[in-house]
Amino acid sequence: MRTTWAVLCAVIVVGSAAPVRGDHYEVFLVAGQSNCDGRGQAADLTGPLAKWAKPQDDVRITYSCSKLRGPILSSDSFQPLQPGWSVAPGKNRPTKLPSGTFGPEVSFGRSMADRLKDKKVALIKYTEGGTSLAKDWNPEVKDRLYPAFLDYTKKSLKELKDKGHTYTVRGMIWHQGESDASLTAEEYEKMLTAFIARVRTDLELPDLPFGIGEVYDNGKRDTIRTAQKATAEKVKGVFFVSADKLKTSDMGTHFDAASQIELGERFAAGMAKVIGAR
Repeated sequence: MRTTWAVLCAVIVVGSAAPVRGDHYEVFLVAGQSNCDGRGQAADLTGPLAKWAKPQDDVRITYSCSKLRGPILSSDSFQPLQPGWSVAPGKNRPTKLPSGTFGPEVSFGRSMADRLKDKKVALIKYTEGGTSLAKDWNPEVKDRLYPAFLDYTKKSLKELKDKGHTYTVRGMIWHQGESDASLTAEEYEKMLTAFIARVRTDLELPDLPFGIGEVYDNGKRDTIRTAQKATAEKVKGVFFVSADKLKTSDMGTHFDAASQIELGERFAAGMAKVIGAR
């Protein structure tokens, strides 16, 4: 009888316990082509940059590349932010993650978390190298990157909700344009403006802050750089991030490790200004 009574008491105590509360996340989206996916070498994060090589357990990221340039690799759910959520396409594609490269998300996520004190930050990163806005990211082109980006974003947000968390999507950063260098400034500006509007509409976030990262000036991308600046000047809630004085590791396209860190911090400074963070 005493055993039965003890078991009953235990059931009552367990059943009356308060449910575990989830966390609230400030979510930022990260998308674009190779300089957003990142070709910065994690092995170069030494000396003053060494702190960026370590996992950041208080900032979470979920990542996926696409199937356009090889097998899909992903983080399989939210993971600690660290270098390695990056996949070069083609024959250089790694077989598992984390890899040896990184993008602006490493310093962007850290810098946003430092500004949004006492709040948790999560990044949703969907990127693929060698992709164009005219075709691959164009929302009007089926079976390419835009619908996959949208699906991955919604799936990731649902994952947070299913785990008992709440969230607010605070903004998006975008670095892309090298693959569209043959377009006129007017053509790219029109497509980028439409892309931003479509993201805001499809995610039901009409005022979503949006950061545009400038492509590196190799003397052949003037039209894209002009269009990026013009879009940021004309579209409300959009800000421009300069690539001035950043350096590349391959004679004019991909930012090196130090420049990726600087780029992410510039994105964070621009985002913080738009959303009113310190």
